[in-house]
Amino acid sequence: MITGRLEVSGSPNNRKLRVTYTHNGSYNQITLPNDDQLSLALAAKKQEGGLEALKNLPVELEEDGGQPVRIREQGQDWDRVAAAPIAPVAAAPADPFATVEVYQAPNLPPGDFHNPYNFIPAPPRQTEHPDLGDHNPVKQGMGHGYYHPDRWSGRIAVKLTTETPLLIPDAANATGDDHKSYPLRLGVDGKPYLPPTSIKGMLRTAYEAVTNSRFAIFAKHEERLAYRMPANLGLKMVPARIEKDATGNLIIQLYPGTSTIGADGAPGGNQMYAAWLPSYQPNGSGIRNLTGYPANNRLPNHRDRVTVLLEQYGKYHNPQHTGHPIFTYWKVRAMAPPGTTLDTPPPGAANGRHAPLRTPMRQVDGYVCITNKNIDNKHDERVFFSTAPVPPRPLTPALQQQWQALIKNYQEIHETEISRGMTGPPALANSRWSRQVVGGSSEWVLSPGTLCYAQVKKVASGYDVLALYPVMISRELYAQPPQALLHPSQAPAERLEQLSPADRVFGWVNQQGKSAYKGNLRIHSVTCHSDTAVASFNGLGVPLAILGAPKPEQTRFYTAHDATGNPLQVGVNKESGYDSAARGLRGRKVYPHHNGLPANHWDNPQQDRTHQDNQGHYQEYRRPRQNGQEQRDDQNRSIQAWVKPQTEFSLQLEVTNLSKCELGALLWLLTLPPGHYHRLGGAKPFGFGSVYLQVDWQNTDLKLGQGWKTFYQSLTAPSNADPFDPSSMITAFKDAVQKVQGGNFEQVPFIAAFCRAAQGFADQLPVHYPRLQAQLQPDTKIFDWFVANERTGNQGNGQKVSLPALRQDQGLPLNPLQ
Repeated sequence: MITGRLEVSGSPNNRKLRVTYTHNGSYNQITLPNDDQLSLALAAKKQEGGLEALKNLPVELEEDGGQPVRIREQGQDWDRVAAAPIAPVAAAPADPFATVEVYQAPNLPPGDFHNPYNFIPAPPRQTEHPDLGDHNPVKQGMGHGYYHPDRWSGRIAVKLTTETPLLIPDAANATGDDHKSYPLRLGVDGKPYLPPTSIKGMLRTAYEAVTNSRFAIFAKHEERLAYRMPANLGLKMVPARIEKDATGNLIIQLYPGTSTIGADGAPGGNQMYAAWLPSYQPNGSGIRNLTGYPANNRLPNHRDRVTVLLEQYGKYHNPQHTGHPIFTYWKVRAMAPPGTTLDTPPPGAANGRHAPLRTPMRQVDGYVCITNKNIDNKHDERVFFSTAPVPPRPLTPALQQQWQALIKNYQEIHETEISRGMTGPPALANSRWSRQVVGGSSEWVLSPGTLCYAQVKKVASGYDVLALYPVMISRELYAQPPQALLHPSQAPAERLEQLSPADRVFGWVNQQGKSAYKGNLRIHSVTCHSDTAVASFNGLGVPLAILGAPKPEQTRFYTAHDATGNPLQVGVNKESGYDSAARGLRGRKVYPHHNGLPANHWDNPQQDRTHQDNQGHYQEYRRPRQNGQEQRDDQNRSIQAWVKPQTEFSLQLEVTNLSKCELGALLWLLTLPPGHYHRLGGAKPFGFGSVYLQVDWQNTDLKLGQGWKTFYQSLTAPSNADPFDPSSMITAFKDAVQKVQGGNFEQVPFIAAFCRAAQGFADQLPVHYPRLQAQLQPDTKIFDWFVANERTGNQGNGQKVSLPALRQDQGLPLNPLQ
């Protein structure tokens, strides 16, 4: 433990917080870039009183990598707890089915389209296996100083032929600011330049999959993700305010209005908790009837304490207001600063299915909660109040951590949109970002005066607060982060002894430290042999369609029923995907080859044919025009040229000190049957970049280390050199996979899935992102399909289908409603 002091420095307009301390004889004075390493108690104190509240405050801290961490007030404990601790390796169940029900493959009818991406399973590994397990390559004879006598080294000559157009964008010469237009990257000979690193990356991805190696990179997946909670759960949220008790401790005070709180948080008698404050024009952008303060006619601010006059309303099933109301609520009719006596206005008028109940009006004190017009049809903000005291609950470190993780998630998922200048959700026309989205780090901390919603549960002593949310129908954190679902044997290696086959062959860099291993494969001499390889386009080129961003929050596509990668069962709740570390991830993302495209699919790409049905396929790769104009903005890119199909390249692979099995896996990938393609370059979801590989055996030279020793000793080809038999190498690889996985090689799940991706689908269904109609539209929204798939209610029930297993993929329905 280190002791130090917080100081405030800088000019009045640029105040900064820094920590000073002495450690190991060295005096340190470090400015803190944010509040991440401040305890929640200190962050709350800063939120309440500003930087001056922390000035000259004695603190305790620790150091990590020379940086101060876990800074807390002297004598206090570190109070930021992990939101969802990940079980240590030793705690992982040996049997992936130990805590989940046995998987049953769904029996679904054939679908209408295939998703452009799927996953190759990555089941738990046998890390002790001599060929496919984890081993220190240096101790195995895979050092780089000499040829190991019993390992294979040499040159593999490869021919690469493009099957579909190949995109090699020249980022250094792109034009445009918000919208980028990319020329094709060319070499000094004027022909396409295909970077060796791109080919190596393509091969490594494939090699990882077919050897079931560890993931090379699995970063930024340690935080829990979030999803939009069901609307009916939002009705059970109790208004709450963070306050201080008599001893100065932070507490949660509930404000249930005139309602009683049910055992699960639902309001008694269907009387809504908070009062409705008329604020906005529904489906418009203007302010409507917002009740201001009579004294100065100003509008209320968020958190303002006010006196309000309330009138009880009901919402009915019909505009005639007959029968019992669906629910009742209090509506603000007048507002003033606290302590003011308000005059009673005439009874309010009915509006649509809403009508006053003609009960006596009430004058109460409360707090204004303004979350902004975050949906198009929002018309009211809220006033939190209570007519009967509810015993407060302590604000625990766990709740503070849950809140901070949730608010950070809100801000991170919208960070790019806000940086583009968007003032509200792009899918909505007249909405603005919620307060917690644009409030920055000040929204992370639950400080006195914070207004929020509490999820509660009835207990003997009152109500336990399970979680806190910024809005009624909020995003909700999944129980586990993605990292918790990754089997330990698949996690990126952290030391040489954990290097899996792909790490040993292609190289490894420690994601958590400074160690690395060079690898034993190098690609060079990539040459284009076609004189007419380039198809060029006029002007800014072809506007590509919008590429979908990865959405691991979509549990039905990204999470698995179990550690072997089976899809979630049809119909389960989406939150179940991350509900337990016994679940799993679907595996390694892959983009299946687009099989069965019409012969003219890639012809004349500058012509907008996106609305034309071409043998059941559409021009998916091109962004449709809107009102006759090309759509070029910061959501998509344009390409000025591509590499034509049937363009030939040659390249050389240099390998050193590979085992028979390691080399066999590589050769198997390089000798796939005709009609099996690897994927290379950009925009693979649209079908670009399918390439076929062949080995040029005549120019391939592979020897054991002993053979190379003899060769260099004589400088002539030795007559008794060990013969190179590629089929025996491939057989050694297949035998190793069969020994570890059991059964026939071609039926091993990750091999079968890889082959399906390489071939594409034989059913001739189109391949595109999920949407609700077959034809591509200028304003197609992928999100609508996922909403329909999850829907429950009067508008129909979604099928809640998951992305099918790649090897059994019969497609997804255009309309996922039942």
